[in-house]
Amino acid sequence: MSGKNNIYFYKGADNILDKSDKSDLPPIERIQKSFEKVLDGKNLSFLLGSGCSSFHENKLEVGVPTMKPLAKKFYNEILNKNERDKLKSDLGIDVTVSDFKDNLEYFLGSLHSIEFFKESIQVNQSVGELEEEASDIENSLGLIKHTVKMVKDFLIDEILNETNKKEGKDEPVNKLYEKFYRKLLYRNANLPKPNIFTTNYDLFSETALDKLGIHYVNGFSGGIKKYFNPTIFNYALAERMDLSQNKWGVIDNFFYLYKLHGSINWIQDEEGAKLFKVREIQETTAEVLKKMETVMIHPTPLKHNASLGSPYSDLFREFQKKLMQNNNVLVTIGYSFSDEHINNLIYQAFTIPSFRLVVLGSVFSGTEIEKLKSLNDPRIWIIGGETENGKKLHYFEGFIDEILPDLTNEEIDDKIENAIRTLFKRNEQGR
Repeated sequence: MSGKNNIYFYKGADNILDKSDKSDLPPIERIQKSFEKVLDGKNLSFLLGSGCSSFHENKLEVGVPTMKPLAKKFYNEILNKNERDKLKSDLGIDVTVSDFKDNLEYFLGSLHSIEFFKESIQVNQSVGELEEEASDIENSLGLIKHTVKMVKDFLIDEILNETNKKEGKDEPVNKLYEKFYRKLLYRNANLPKPNIFTTNYDLFSETALDKLGIHYVNGFSGGIKKYFNPTIFNYALAERMDLSQNKWGVIDNFFYLYKLHGSINWIQDEEGAKLFKVREIQETTAEVLKKMETVMIHPTPLKHNASLGSPYSDLFREFQKKLMQNNNVLVTIGYSFSDEHINNLIYQAFTIPSFRLVVLGSVFSGTEIEKLKSLNDPRIWIIGGETENGKKLHYFEGFIDEILPDLTNEEIDDKIENAIRTLFKRNEQGR
């Protein structure tokens, strides 16, 4: 199917494209016009899931696979039968169970939870404990550390995919991210800067922002060594508007970037008297990262902390704080609503009457997105389907090309003219 019948735009449980429209605009244009109003909202946040970094060209993955294919590949190609049997007999982890086989993050999180529990027993063991029990715990911890190392090395290879990068095969993904951020720059400069939340570990956002010369705050501050400091999310980059007076204005090309599940270039660093022991490194090669035992990808706990210790707890707190703002719109793309912690914070935001959720996703029976539709809440928009030219609106590429507004030269000129008028008024008021 193609065209209107295959494109949906649900507000609550109603597909508004099934209803007559006085303007008689095509379905895509009706969605575009509605989304323009979203961009003009006071507080705007995006949640980019793993689907945004996955991209197939000639049926081959040139980006980063989503969690389900990653899990399948790890269990089938990396983890051998003996290791699978040991996990089941020693730790009670059966990788054929749906929670594990479809989600490598869940598997990694479970390993860390068991590790934390075993280490707690080990520390609290009395001198009279049986040597056999102590040996079992030691063996279990060895199995956990070995398996965690395997998962991390696998993820490093899959996320960096240095062969694709070297041959330029990942350029389609880089271009998508560049187009996404470039289009967002046209948002009204007088509105608060957009917040970009992502569950992805990859560096596609940072690479695109750097290439475009766009400034961003990602929670790290410093010079040669950049350490995590969540207070920096309260900062803005400003320029002096009037040299003779203390007048400042926030620069236009500026974003806040929150990596909720950590990043491939974050490590735990115990050096120095830092309150937060997480450092961002610049040399992101597989060779370097595999030597680091403390790559901070979810849900890697810091020493003596639970799996949602800092920096994750700080990032989730920022996510909650932004969602609870008045007149906030959250747009989710490439996110399947499989993370319960994130979902709970989104659902809590509905206690704020002005909160709106825009989901770019497929409405399949039994999924979380289908459950959201069944709530019949007009504040929940669900957009997707396939256009006549074969693009899926709920994919990152389809959203950017077909829904996210692309200003004409005339519209850009109008925005520049309005900006000049605003500057002129400020200068007049300052005299």
